[in-house]
Amino acid sequence: MSTTSPLASLYTVLQAVRTSAELNAPLLRKNEAATRTVLIDPILRVLGWDTANVLMVEPEKTINSSWRADYALHNSEGKISCLIEAKCLNSDLQHKSVVQQVLGYAFGFGITKIVLTDGMKWHFYDDFKPGDTPLTAGFDIKKDTLATCALLLLTWLDAAHSGHGINIPISSAPKAAFASPSIAHIPEQPKPQKEATDQTAFICLTHLTTLSALPEQKPRQLRLPDGSVLAIKTWKDILIKTSLYVLQHQPTVTIPYPDKAGKKKSLFGWEKPAAGIGYKETALHGRPLFIYTNYSAPDCVANTLHALKLLPGKETEAVAVAF
Repeated sequence: MSTTSPLASLYTVLQAVRTSAELNAPLLRKNEAATRTVLIDPILRVLGWDTANVLMVEPEKTINSSWRADYALHNSEGKISCLIEAKCLNSDLQHKSVVQQVLGYAFGFGITKIVLTDGMKWHFYDDFKPGDTPLTAGFDIKKDTLATCALLLLTWLDAAHSGHGINIPISSAPKAAFASPSIAHIPEQPKPQKEATDQTAFICLTHLTTLSALPEQKPRQLRLPDGSVLAIKTWKDILIKTSLYVLQHQPTVTIPYPDKAGKKKSLFGWEKPAAGIGYKETALHGRPLFIYTNYSAPDCVANTLHALKLLPGKETEAVAVAF
């Protein structure tokens, strides 16, 4: 009776995938759908994931029409056990916006096990920290030995870990299996200037432009460009505190300053708005300052980002909220 080793089968598929990547590189570098079909799907199938069964491998998984992941892998109980985000071949998986997208998925779906891949490079995340998204493990099929790649894939993505077949919890895998030669080639993500003292992850404000998808979520902490963390209760608090930060650090800003719509409303100004109009009265340089706040949650975020444009450099990217 002949038997086939799962590791040997995966090794053979990885050989074929690497060859396909070399032969079809011009197309795969600009076509994500082709990358998924040619490079990623074959690997998932040999790992036990039936890509034709949407109850097992759900493509284009969305939550309230906002967060969308390319693959949602469901366990034997129907719950999402892992999300996979696919990029075109040769994509920069360490780009800040891509890594922040991973954190966004973790927040939006309530999932901590997420994979980023361009078909050749595979990055695994399962340890999110305040203001940080540390890479747990990773490999490159082009650079690393295929045996190493196969072992890591079996450790992280074998369908048996999710109850399909023999259930082997990932926690029981040897810790050494998480090591990979490629990890040494991946630069560390920059650390924030200051970290929150609790264990809640921060989401960059630039990734929260569609807040209607999470109506029950209320912000409770705001991280400003200098790394300081402030307690907040509403989306309007984000607009107010960020506007004050901008004005304190950019004293030459022309006031009144129009809101994002650029019509008759002033985001902040010296004159008190008419009675009945929502605003926050504060002070700047010893003068009363009025910040317009009669906005929906998405508009509060949009106008906060609008105000942050007054700051130099990339300080906007440092502003984040926690829930």
